[in-house]
Amino acid sequence: MKHSLRIAVSLALSAAFLWAAVRGVSWSETAQALAAARLGYMVPIFVMAIVSLYCRALRWRVLMRPLGEVQRQSIFSATAMGFAANMLLPLRAGEVLRPWLLARREGLRLAPVVATVAVERLFDMATLLFFFGVATLTLPLPPEWKRYGWLFLGTFVAFLGVLALLLRAPRETVAALDRLLTPLPEKLSGPVLRAVHQFADGLGALKSGSAVALAVGYSLAVWLTLAVTFGLGLSALDLPVPRIRGALSLTTMVAIAVAVPGGPGFIGMFQVGCEVGLALYGVGKSLAFSYSVLVHVLQFASTVLVGLYFFLKENLTLSELRAEASIATGGEPGEH
Repeated sequence: MKHSLRIAVSLALSAAFLWAAVRGVSWSETAQALAAARLGYMVPIFVMAIVSLYCRALRWRVLMRPLGEVQRQSIFSATAMGFAANMLLPLRAGEVLRPWLLARREGLRLAPVVATVAVERLFDMATLLFFFGVATLTLPLPPEWKRYGWLFLGTFVAFLGVLALLLRAPRETVAALDRLLTPLPEKLSGPVLRAVHQFADGLGALKSGSAVALAVGYSLAVWLTLAVTFGLGLSALDLPVPRIRGALSLTTMVAIAVAVPGGPGFIGMFQVGCEVGLALYGVGKSLAFSYSVLVHVLQFASTVLVGLYFFLKENLTLSELRAEASIATGGEPGEH
């Protein structure tokens, strides 16, 4: 798919999600809810979003250890700029810009740095499975849904088990997974097998159980601090939602929604995720939309402002950023 067409599709998806989010919203009720928001919660939401970003950088630094010792400032700078690019550019361009920025500053080869980002994604998926399992077991859902909660938690435990096996016997574990997945259709098994091999290569490079445990701990910290921002948002609007349970379920729902390859800043997807998550607790659409705007604006602002600070500090030009973003998302330099 041509680069320009991919951008058009991503923008169309964001527009469709945003239309679904605002459909039926009472703007007067939304404005009233935002006007009544407790200002004292704004700064903590802003700060905790930055803390979550910093935890991401610390986890990435652990995964980068086999490639060399990277300074905290360098890796936080690259992380902040990459996530700011995700907010400002389509197609998650920051996911490739981020390793490019770090490799450029530290003089590293790009391919191994990109591989660490793939490993990060699997840690994120596993952590969200844990969150989703906890949320499903504690949400006011029909009893038959509880089995899915146990399934998600069981998958998370299985992930930890595979981690342990990959550390103790990497070749044998990968071979066993190959045999297990090969009977599946190629369209399903192919991407999974490639992900398994890439993850095993990245994980094997760590060669340390303590390093893997640290990566798991930072993964939990990334998402727990992000969940805090959702919980603080509930308090800011004084919504009748359990703070801990609601924060975990909202974090999971929004993470699933923003996984759709939409336009810059996850606009539309973020709002739908919040509305679906809050609907489980009986919160009306207008109030849920108000909540999504409040939390999204603060998370967006914190990420973009920190990223822009480092962009200015690194003295990167807009033309450099556009050129690399075009290559990162499948286009050609100078293509618009």
